[in-house]
Amino acid sequence: MGKSIVEKLNLLSYSTKAIVNRPTKEYLSEIKETQKQLPTEPVDLLFVFVESMAGFKEIVSEVIEHQLLNKNGVLFVAYPKKGNKRYSTFVHRDEIFPTLQVDESDGYIANSTLKFNRMVSLDETFTVTGMKNIERKVKIKAVSSARVDDYIQFIPLVESFVENHKEAKILFEQLTLGYKKGWARYIYSAKQVTTQEKRKNEMIEILEKGFKSKELYRASSSS
Repeated sequence: MGKSIVEKLNLLSYSTKAIVNRPTKEYLSEIKETQKQLPTEPVDLLFVFVESMAGFKEIVSEVIEHQLLNKNGVLFVAYPKKGNKRYSTFVHRDEIFPTLQVDESDGYIANSTLKFNRMVSLDETFTVTGMKNIERKVKIKAVSSARVDDYIQFIPLVESFVENHKEAKILFEQLTLGYKKGWARYIYSAKQVTTQEKRKNEMIEILEKGFKSKELYRASSSS
């Protein structure tokens, strides 16, 4: 049996917790001591279930405005996947960053100390996105968008996209961090969403053909 979401995200390690809008008691059932409403004082872990992008944006705004997280605290938002069978609504992963005004150079949500840090699948209904309350580092100089390490925070988004493509997912999971960062850079260095979508589909096609990168695919095609 695979790890539960509580184990994957190490949720029991947080001292103060709040779980809001839990759809059934089975979700996160390992966590026994927790607040069930939005906290009035900052907590270390806030896990919220939403049904739409509007609900997602609303909870993020609440957390920022009322400072509901302690330093290094984490907000996890569980939202319905496209094609889920529980809700008529869903959140498309590609609308998250634009709606929350995420700075693609560092992963921070606009005018906040919330930094996007991971995205994992909870089950067939929900995907979970995590945002950590961490102070921004002062930028000494502009960072070139060509640096692969600038795109580490986008790897969870790529993982989420390949999740529905079995063959591509198998190969992507086997890739070293360097190859994963390369794909993240290739996709998210594009400013236009339409270009990002085109590159995502191109990545799937290349992975399904058994190539770890676009460069290796090109080399094979030209040989």
